[in-house]
Amino acid sequence: MKLVLMAAAFLGLVMADSVELSAAESHLVVDHESGHILVAKGEDTPRQVASLTKIATVMVVLEWIAENGGNVTDQIPVTKDAISGGANPLAVKEGDKLPLETALFAAMMASDNTSASAMAEAFGKKMNPAVSGLKAVAVFVERMNLLAKDLAMERTRFINPHGLDGEEAQGVSTASDMARLAIHAYDHPEFGRFCREKEKTVTVFRNGAAMEVRLINTNELLGSRGIDGTKTGTTRRSGECLIASATGESGVGGSIGNRRLISVVLKSGDRFRDAVLLLNQGWAACASWLAEGGVSETNDHLRKRVN
Repeated sequence: MKLVLMAAAFLGLVMADSVELSAAESHLVVDHESGHILVAKGEDTPRQVASLTKIATVMVVLEWIAENGGNVTDQIPVTKDAISGGANPLAVKEGDKLPLETALFAAMMASDNTSASAMAEAFGKKMNPAVSGLKAVAVFVERMNLLAKDLAMERTRFINPHGLDGEEAQGVSTASDMARLAIHAYDHPEFGRFCREKEKTVTVFRNGAAMEVRLINTNELLGSRGIDGTKTGTTRRSGECLIASATGESGVGGSIGNRRLISVVLKSGDRFRDAVLLLNQGWAACASWLAEGGVSETNDHLRKRVN
């Protein structure tokens, strides 16, 4: 679904949304191409981000494969440690094997903690063959934090690959930092396909036999209003969180161009409603910004990297 955007056509809608939008405690809408911030509130306030963490997990895996070789058809083992970390929608058992593609779909679509942990353990061991188990996971999480540093996510600290609250230390990020991560993720040609489907049949191997499992995407907005991804997250401390990506056409001065907007919602009482209202505001703000020339000041965009 494509959206034809003109600033005047959205004026009444934006005014209505502004009244209705008490929204999440932190939120942000950003233009993917430029990194220009269109709408923001509390965007630099540190918060728990729950399973939005898995975007970093997936990106570390995809980038490791690109740099060091490997394939999404490669299988990774499911260990006892991997299945002790919360949600297990694939219902895997110790000793099962997951095609990497299955683990990536499960982590992004079904917020599968077990798949995230299995990937972290398997790739942490690739990164440092001298370690295994939870020590390998720690190596992987260190790589997640290096990615955050590289993307100038200055207020972010990951403590595990899935985003569950820790017993003592807590992972933390901000709406602006998570937007930086989402921008980076959508720069990767493979990322989008792991979160844009409403349902997906994947394969798990047990004792050498293939078993099919149906995944349901936790993102209820998929397929509406141009929304084509990205990730949900919820814990007691984080509240409802969501990063939603939407694509559409923006028309300014007689020209039409495809754009992607990314909405980040943290600590929400109704993340799907908030994301829709924010994207409505974001599209209108984008049309106005483009009509004014589409220029971003340095402190108004999120495409910053540490060299």
